[in-house]
Amino acid sequence: MAFNRRTATSPIGWPRLVLAGAALLLAGCDTVRTADFLEVQREAQAAKEQVATLETQLSAEQQTVRNLQRQLANMRGMDPDVLDQLVTPVKIKLASQSGGYDQDGKPGDDGIVLYVQPLDKEGDVIKAAGSFVVNLLNLSDASNPRVIATYEFDVPTTLDLWYGRFMTNHFTLRCPWPPSGPPDTDEVTARVEFTVLLTGRVLIAQERFEINRAAELPATKPGR
Repeated sequence: MAFNRRTATSPIGWPRLVLAGAALLLAGCDTVRTADFLEVQREAQAAKEQVATLETQLSAEQQTVRNLQRQLANMRGMDPDVLDQLVTPVKIKLASQSGGYDQDGKPGDDGIVLYVQPLDKEGDVIKAAGSFVVNLLNLSDASNPRVIATYEFDVPTTLDLWYGRFMTNHFTLRCPWPPSGPPDTDEVTARVEFTVLLTGRVLIAQERFEINRAAELPATKPGR
């Protein structure tokens, strides 16, 4: 068969080649997007499983605390049923304004502030003597949870941190970043333990907060 020069060099064939190349490119992009999506799904599932594990641990710890409270009441010669009738905190919660705070006016938060409210069995906020232990956690990597810093507030200090005004009553716990600097994450988990002085109860609250990190400054070129 004779070679058709017009068919080989005709511009009509080039658009088809371009379209075919574009189709292959898009198929490759779809493959990349699918891989990215699957990776995000795997990370989300791992984080979900980590949260479920932490919630299970928290529930077990709370049950252990309840058992210890009853043992403590018996050691003090106090009827556990009477202990339950005292107007004392039975839980704590972190008020809605808790989260990152900026103290120096520069970009980025300087730490976490926690507004802690002790609640009685009726759900009312009450002032109670006790001590706090706060752990700030980095749970961004589900396989490697890390403690950012730990803060302790004894009874005398805690009483000075009580803020009681109309429509608001809470302890104000400020937790500045450690000397090593802010965490390398945009989300910090605060775990708060409040030990009630009167009853020995240990009340726990845990919540995650988004924080603002200072943007890294661009590197300065030599001679400028």
